[in-house]
Amino acid sequence: MKTRIEFYQASIRPVRDIPTLRQFVLGLVVMALLWGAAFAWQNLDNHRLAADNRRLQQQLAAAQSNVAQLQQSVALLNGSQDDGERLRLERDIRTRRQLLGLLSREQLVSYASTLEDLARVPWSRVSLTSVQLQGQAMTLTGQASDAAAVPAWILGFDGYPSLTRREFGKFNIYRTDTGGLNFSLHSDGMTQ
Repeated sequence: MKTRIEFYQASIRPVRDIPTLRQFVLGLVVMALLWGAAFAWQNLDNHRLAADNRRLQQQLAAAQSNVAQLQQSVALLNGSQDDGERLRLERDIRTRRQLLGLLSREQLVSYASTLEDLARVPWSRVSLTSVQLQGQAMTLTGQASDAAAVPAWILGFDGYPSLTRREFGKFNIYRTDTGGLNFSLHSDGMTQ
């Protein structure tokens, strides 16, 4: 005999009641309260932003009046400047323009590239104590561990554009009282 087991029971069936008028009204009241709270929060936030905007506008107006006062002060100062001061400034500007024109010419040596190239040359037995660059002329002074170190160091200038095109016309090397070797190397300019 077969028995049938039913797992569905009528007592656990979901209730499908239509909402009553009271439940409907309570739902509307809750929705109205939520909307009212949201609008109140937005109104409060708008009020705070409006107060901040008014304060910023006042600060802006004060800053603009300070700028206007400063501009008037500068205009008065410029108006009271004497002709001698203006002439001195014009001469200073003219001199600076001439110097700028001088520095922008292509025949001048780029000191930065010369110093970078000197830093790249291997020099374990040579130490520089002074580099003097003036226009096209360059004077290098330093100390060497032995007399052959300086010519070997000069041969290391190959491959560095700001150093290979130089003619070093003067080379002095001498022994100090303490037994060290000092040298001075001078170039008047660059070859083309």
